[in-house]
Amino acid sequence: MAIKVIPQRCPQNHPCPSVRVCPVGALTQVGHNAPQVDEEKCIDCGRCPRSCPMGALQKA
Repeated sequence: MAIKVIPQRCPQNHPCPSVRVCPVGALTQVGHNAPQVDEEKCIDCGRCPRSCPMGALQKA
C-alpha cells in the first residue's frame, strides 16, 4: 500500500469524499472519523489523495 492517512489534517466532521471515489472499496469511514485504508484491497490508483481537499490522504 502506498496511501497513508494523516488524521491531523482530516477535520473529521463530515463524510469523507474520498471513500466514494475508491473503485475497490479500500477506504472505509466510521462516523466522521478519519478514513482507514484496507491494504489488501488498495490498488494504489491515486484517486483518494486527489479527491481529499485537506490533503489528509497522501501517497507514501
